[in-house]
Amino acid sequence: MSALALDAGAQTKAATRAGLLRGSREDGVTVFRGVAYAAPARRFALPAPPVPWRGVREARAFGPPAAQRPGRMSWVPGLEIDPEAGRENSLTLNVWTPGPGDRPVLVFLHGGAFVSGSGAQPMYRGDVLAREHGLVVVTVNYRLGLLGFACNDHIPANLGLRDQVAALEWVRANIAAFGGDPDRVTLAGHSAGGTSVLALMAAPAARGLFARAALMSALPYGFASTERARAITGAFLRSLGRALPRSARLRSVLGAEEAAVAARPPVEGVLPVAPVVDGEFLPRHPMDAVRAGAAARVPLLVTTAEEEMRLFAALDPDGLSRAGVRTEVVFDRPAAELARWHRAHGAPVRRVRFGHRSPLARAGVTLGAAHLVDVPLQLGTYQDERISRLTGPGAAALGRDATAAFAAFCQGSDNEGKEGRPCRTRSASRSSDRATSAPT
Repeated sequence: MSALALDAGAQTKAATRAGLLRGSREDGVTVFRGVAYAAPARRFALPAPPVPWRGVREARAFGPPAAQRPGRMSWVPGLEIDPEAGRENSLTLNVWTPGPGDRPVLVFLHGGAFVSGSGAQPMYRGDVLAREHGLVVVTVNYRLGLLGFACNDHIPANLGLRDQVAALEWVRANIAAFGGDPDRVTLAGHSAGGTSVLALMAAPAARGLFARAALMSALPYGFASTERARAITGAFLRSLGRALPRSARLRSVLGAEEAAVAARPPVEGVLPVAPVVDGEFLPRHPMDAVRAGAAARVPLLVTTAEEEMRLFAALDPDGLSRAGVRTEVVFDRPAAELARWHRAHGAPVRRVRFGHRSPLARAGVTLGAAHLVDVPLQLGTYQDERISRLTGPGAAALGRDATAAFAAFCQGSDNEGKEGRPCRTRSASRSSDRATSAPT
């Protein structure tokens, strides 16, 4: 079986190279959940190919999220997650597909500051893009925290990024069975996910695994030196005491991570841990690589929100006075540099800034045009009643246009792929509720 097949029970089957999967048909879209793209993860070990199986494996329930400490974002509609459900054996992905064909593919990497999140969070669901725009959508779990980003002589750097490469290799080998075209893959992500996309643009191991890239509110300078990574790893291992790092209980590992991270300022003021410029997986800083022409043929979409740091101000109200300047320093200016340097090598680039304002408030701080408010507009999940509390009234017209524009980029539309063409959006509320696209 080389394509989707609908059986009498309204279930669907797809043949991967490791074995046969059964998903489910839901509201005009076929969904496969919890698909293993690698073998069960061994602590601090490189990802390995999935283990083949016989018969039909059920793929109707999400896999567990990666092991993680309780995060600060689960109060945001659409980012609900149970950290207690986290497991080290979490290298799974989810696929939403309209059906057979040679369709464009979106591989989306979740955010969460490299310490939290999951490809199963409702904000990242792929049903709208699949049903209304014909995309095959894939969301991915990858290792987080120091289980994914520790580094020393015995622990390979960037295991979380290596997991993402393994997922892309799975897509390359198997996505045709789900109606996707392996030569038309867009790699996209938000926040830590967007930073991961930038890293993979510069990583030799990811070369040729995606054709287009979209960075949503990435932190282009959110990378750690080997020295910092080794120092935090050393503190982490010391916190474990006499426990062997590969056999210590998961609760002890997460507690040691918390202690090691708390003792150091976050990267770019936001990231507790970060990908490592290790000289191997990342031979040099990804911004330097882009400036030198890395991934020069890859069309690029770079989006930010106008008030990114208001989210972090809501998490830390005392930081509200710093919000404006840090949005410029951490997000806007680096995004402009990235777009300019990439375009200098002849690649199409679109730079979009979202001004839609959320009415949601926390600790007396209204989110406004904050970090992640634009994500459900681009992915179409603003239609979810739960997430509408985040996007607020008047988001429907804007969301339709933003989702269509993002889908057009993933489809390779000439009009939407060229930098400088307006992203036409409307708003029924404030005049500042907008998305703009302009040369940078």
